[in-house]
Amino acid sequence: MNKPNNDLTGCVATIGFFDGVHRGHQFVVGCVSEMARERGLESVVVTFDHHPREVLSPKAEDAPSMLLTTLTQKRQLILAVGADRCEVLHFDKSLASLSAREFMEKVLLQQLNVKVLLTGYDNHFGRRNAQSTEGFSDYVAYGQELGIEVIRLPEFPESEVSISSSMIRRALREGNLALANDCLGRPYSITGCVVHGHAEGRKLGFPTANLSPESVKELIPAPGVYAVKATIGSATDALPAMLNIGSRPTFKGNNQTIEAHIFDFDGDLYGQEISISFIERIREEQPFQSPEALRQQLEKDKKTVSKVTK
Repeated sequence: MNKPNNDLTGCVATIGFFDGVHRGHQFVVGCVSEMARERGLESVVVTFDHHPREVLSPKAEDAPSMLLTTLTQKRQLILAVGADRCEVLHFDKSLASLSAREFMEKVLLQQLNVKVLLTGYDNHFGRRNAQSTEGFSDYVAYGQELGIEVIRLPEFPESEVSISSSMIRRALREGNLALANDCLGRPYSITGCVVHGHAEGRKLGFPTANLSPESVKELIPAPGVYAVKATIGSATDALPAMLNIGSRPTFKGNNQTIEAHIFDFDGDLYGQEISISFIERIREEQPFQSPEALRQQLEKDKKTVSKVTK
């Protein structure tokens, strides 16, 4: 029977992976929240713990191996931009095997008590194959049968670039931080735990916190020197810092490291979690003829970063 879950408040919902929660995603959440307020319902974003293409086509070119946000970050951002709830579904082949109508009935109606579904005209959900032709008009028809009103999302306002998570990933890999941050609507960030490094920065007068990313799937921007803000643990204030991503070519290093020199900070950071917000890319990574030449460049970098992070 088509019975909603009355243990949950009726809601206006939308569905998507929402990696990065970029400006396009924020617009969608805003539309859902506005309609929910108008109708006296909750606003809910339905997302997944794994990217659908990662599960269904892991070797496909467009299957993302790295992500802009961890699941925790994504949930926090979705709630921060106005959603009342963020429901995370476990995406596996069992969920993927549901037809669109089954998904609407078993998940949206019976589990989440969705009253209104906002979706893009070209968005698709439910089992897909080469013969599948289901689309927006079918979702509307299924919704009428189930008591879910399906409404097309308005188009995202004009932008100079077509914003997408894949485009932002590409920009970060290419070192185009300015474009990535503009599309995100905020500085790109990663979180990591401070681990022991080679202590070469300390010898040069630039002690660094060596970060091990929170998730192996966190996308690390292109190698180079960055102006960043660092938030230590649960602190409320972010501190200016400069960060280097690279293989330490001056010291013949082989493995990628992420090293943050936090300005005007003196303390033991080992084992602590640090969140890094990327403000500006200062220069590419480069080898130097000697540690002293590197030290002199770091002095110049610090002055540049200090101006950027004021």
